[in-house]
Amino acid sequence: MFRYQPELADTVIYWSLTGVFLFLSIIGLLEHQGAINFFSIATFVVFLAATFLGTRRKMILTDSQLKIMAILKKNSYLIDLSEVQIIFIGKMGITIEIDQVKYIYVMLPPSKKKFIQCIETQPDFTGKLLGVDTNK
Repeated sequence: MFRYQPELADTVIYWSLTGVFLFLSIIGLLEHQGAINFFSIATFVVFLAATFLGTRRKMILTDSQLKIMAILKKNSYLIDLSEVQIIFIGKMGITIEIDQVKYIYVMLPPSKKKFIQCIETQPDFTGKLLGVDTNK
């Protein structure tokens, strides 16, 4: 299992909006001179829910497929490893190319390194690994 975030623009927008709920909660708390009110509690609960959902994105590598689990189940999908042509490894994450379609994922270095090590050992993966971190 590997944690990921979608492409950088979507990630920045999602986490910025999540942060807005935290700041709204703090503003609501300070507006009433530190007294806890319903608005502060509700917006903080929304912040916690958005944070929880945002960290649940993951990839699961099986013998022949890569399962991409998104926040909503309807946005989850499968990628057959035999169809992957190229995996570009960059500083911020990976890009998977299948039939001229690119899927971009932002990953933390430990998760990215673990993904690269696992994908190299998969017998069904016949594509190429290209990029910055292929030798690490």
